[in-house]
Amino acid sequence: MRRRTIATSALFVCAATALTACSGGGAGAAPSSVKESATAQSTASASPAGAPEAPYADLTGGQIFTNALKATRQATSLHLNANINDPKEGNTKLDLMLDAKGDCTGTVGEGKDDIGMIKTGKIVYLRPSGQGGKWTKSNTTSADAKDLASICDLKNFIGGFPDEDTEARKGATTKVDGVPAIVLTEKDGAESFTMDVATTGKPYLLKMVTVGGDSPGTLTFSRFGQPVHAVAPPKSSIAAG
Repeated sequence: MRRRTIATSALFVCAATALTACSGGGAGAAPSSVKESATAQSTASASPAGAPEAPYADLTGGQIFTNALKATRQATSLHLNANINDPKEGNTKLDLMLDAKGDCTGTVGEGKDDIGMIKTGKIVYLRPSGQGGKWTKSNTTSADAKDLASICDLKNFIGGFPDEDTEARKGATTKVDGVPAIVLTEKDGAESFTMDVATTGKPYLLKMVTVGGDSPGTLTFSRFGQPVHAVAPPKSSIAAG
């Protein structure tokens, strides 16, 4: 079973690293460009139990999941909302709009601490939550900033998904934030997994939930192909280097 490698991927390791590196800085609220991209986690409302006859009636659960990975990998951008509970690192939250160029905007959080983050080109801007602080500016050529930048690497993150999943089983139909989807399920020991795949338009992976194991949590994906408005903060709000 390979699903846990997704939830515990370098994306979340880097998120924790980012928070540790920046927690000692000044506090300040994220700018409007960050706030506009941060949204509440999508929710799904399941239909009555029972395996649907359609859509994807001619495909196995594994084939549906493989198609979902292919479609999601081809997205030029998407919104990622993640809530992962690691017993060692604590609760990690990501609310990011990111694209295939490596730009992103949103927030990264660990526990009660949130950090606003903007990456545009080779520059990363960070600002812890609170009042009165300024953004710190780093170049991705530095070791720490390079790790931070990997959070925004859509190609790297999507590439970390397994190439296929022949054990997934088809379940009921559902909706994720209003988008019709089919539920795929899988179980491995104490861990169980639910993957919601869009049934209209491209078969994007919309939601993944892990229950049990070392890193239970939820990943949701939305806003496929929408522009990422990653814009540098005003110079007056950036701390002197």
